[in-house]
Amino acid sequence: MLLTLQEAIEAITDAFDEGDGWDRYAWVYSRGEITDPACRLYLSHVADEDDSLIDDNGEAMPAFAAKHHLHHFLEAADFAEVLFVQRRREPDSGVRDFANALDHYRRHDAFLGMPSPPL
Repeated sequence: MLLTLQEAIEAITDAFDEGDGWDRYAWVYSRGEITDPACRLYLSHVADEDDSLIDDNGEAMPAFAAKHHLHHFLEAADFAEVLFVQRRREPDSGVRDFANALDHYRRHDAFLGMPSPPL
């Protein structure tokens, strides 16, 4: 099922709060830019990754993600870590704040407000 960013945040947060985030989700796939409210996400379960297909770009991804022309966004654990760091930086963060933090992490491999690692 395709999710809004808010729904994905809630699902990932719940999974990691319940202690099975590592076992429940493997990757977050996206359609559209994370900062666009129209962006939709798919949270792949670990078992989904075992049944991968090769997409038009030669990348392995779950059948659902390939069928809906999604792209790899972040590993689920990284997605969760970005949420955690953003909440620690700004406890009152909203969806737009999380979108910006996720976008920054994806583009710079660094948490928002922290220096990028050396190349």
